[in-house]
Amino acid sequence: MANQRINQSFLALKERAVLLALVRRLPDWATPDHLTAIGLFGAGLTLLGFIGCHWSNGFLVLVVGGLFLNWFGDSLDGTLARHRSIERPHYGYFIDHSSDLIAQTLIVVGLGVSPYFTLGSSLLVLSLYLLMSSYTYLRVVTERVHRLSYGGMGATEFRLLVASWALFAAWLGSSATTAQAYGFVVLDLVIGGLSGLTFLGFVVVIQKDLARMQREEREIMESLPPALAAHEPSILDVDDQSLIEPAAN
Repeated sequence: MANQRINQSFLALKERAVLLALVRRLPDWATPDHLTAIGLFGAGLTLLGFIGCHWSNGFLVLVVGGLFLNWFGDSLDGTLARHRSIERPHYGYFIDHSSDLIAQTLIVVGLGVSPYFTLGSSLLVLSLYLLMSSYTYLRVVTERVHRLSYGGMGATEFRLLVASWALFAAWLGSSATTAQAYGFVVLDLVIGGLSGLTFLGFVVVIQKDLARMQREEREIMESLPPALAAHEPSILDVDDQSLIEPAAN
């Protein structure tokens, strides 16, 4: 769908080398759809692992394993399609990003229902993820550019952050989600503050993009011959023929 894929995350270069090495070793029978299914399975496993952590921290093995499988499937499905030149632009784009939305929802909600986070904070994080996803898809449609990271953070860094926090919170104990300040859970205050800053940054980015797009469109209009620019079709223009309908028998 997009003409450009931009990944400027912290681990992008090293991750790309790993993915290329892995994709060359995949068996011939493996398909991108198989990998997409593995990614979804990993997200579901992560959710189950987080729920199980209410009984034992040992279920963190499932959490980490599920996040790894989610990374493996989600990162390699498109890489395999491009490597074998079997890309399906519309189907591939739709199934890949539909799966991403489902998988990230399972992972973030799983974190929220675990003993290592609060549900309110996890839903706030999920809303920001969906907000940034919507912006990403808008740019694909309007500019044919697919940005895979923001501020150095991509899907891989996010998975590592989730796993690292879960391990740290398990080591720290219940105080990770019970410590309070000013009558609020400290974790919620921190996540709320970071989310607010992220939202403000998002608004600034939108404003800059709108200004740039308006400037680019104005330059295009100014470069057109006066006669052509004056007759540039508008979405509000109605052709006479569009008012003609076949008569009923």
